[in-house]
Amino acid sequence: MALQKTLSLLLLSLLTLLGLGLVQPSYGETRYEKFQRQHVDSTGPGGTDFYCISRMDQKGMTRPKCKDFNTFIHENIRTINNICNNPNILCKNRYDMNCHEGVVRVTDCRLTERSPHCRYQGRGRTRRIVIACDGYPLVPVHFDS
Repeated sequence: MALQKTLSLLLLSLLTLLGLGLVQPSYGETRYEKFQRQHVDSTGPGGTDFYCISRMDQKGMTRPKCKDFNTFIHENIRTINNICNNPNILCKNRYDMNCHEGVVRVTDCRLTERSPHCRYQGRGRTRRIVIACDGYPLVPVHFDS
């Protein structure tokens, strides 16, 4: 009986803290959230080595190891989401048909040095991209090329 009372009090305290916003539940990232973290940066033009080095680090793509290549899309998320409304095309794996293409401003970051720190070469341009979309409504979940 005492254990049940203690557990009930503990649960009530946790719910109170959650309600006040003092404790944030940890659910991990959805595929859409991961796509946004790794590929969306509508704030700047990018295109430089410094941009790639700093953004790759800020976005957590240099730990535990350096990511070899990444593309940042310099458009607002609504524009990127709308690519999912374009006609379906075959994905790079030649199996899935949930890919869609569009033309956007990007920075491609290519790894040039692993140690002692990850160093990247940046290249800004406007080019065709292919993204995989999923869900309802369709949202981008994977950068294909």
